[in-house]
Amino acid sequence: MAEIDLNFEERLLGLIQKDSLEAFELAYNQYAHGLLKYALKKIGDKEIAEDIVQNTYVEFWEKRFEIKSNIFGFLFQSLKYQIFNYYRSEKVRDKYLLHLSVFLDEINKVTPHKYLEAKELFHEIESLTQQLPKQCRKVFVMSRFEYKSNDEIAEELNISKRTVENYITQALAFIRKKNQSAYIVLTCF
Repeated sequence: MAEIDLNFEERLLGLIQKDSLEAFELAYNQYAHGLLKYALKKIGDKEIAEDIVQNTYVEFWEKRFEIKSNIFGFLFQSLKYQIFNYYRSEKVRDKYLLHLSVFLDEINKVTPHKYLEAKELFHEIESLTQQLPKQCRKVFVMSRFEYKSNDEIAEELNISKRTVENYITQALAFIRKKNQSAYIVLTCF
């Protein structure tokens, strides 16, 4: 029985690597339900679990030529990695929001005037970000405001991790030159 499954997967993978959308759909129909059940069990939110399964299949299609065998093994490993990234990004986002809310609360407790200064500073950061070159701005926003890792940004934009790092460095240098306070906020949080 396992031999039949392996042969089936090898033939299916061969068709997928020849860009057969029908074969891809068959792989989707074969495994998506089980992957969704697993993701839902780990995440607890159906919409997020569905997004994660979709991302898993997008990655499968993009990396189909790198897979040697065992479609399900690739899909399952990719799914686990997607779930891990989800939790990691949620943890980073929650930590950032906690620091930011504490920062704003402390400023507001000191004086309403300081709170308004902080609010103006965040508007200044937004304005400075808009002045960045388009690709640099996109990378910077993904990094600082969408809480994505350099690896995630590189993969999503199909650029090297080093290029991502260069854009972030360029953006921070520009902001530091224009407004030291904005730079400090962006590097501390």
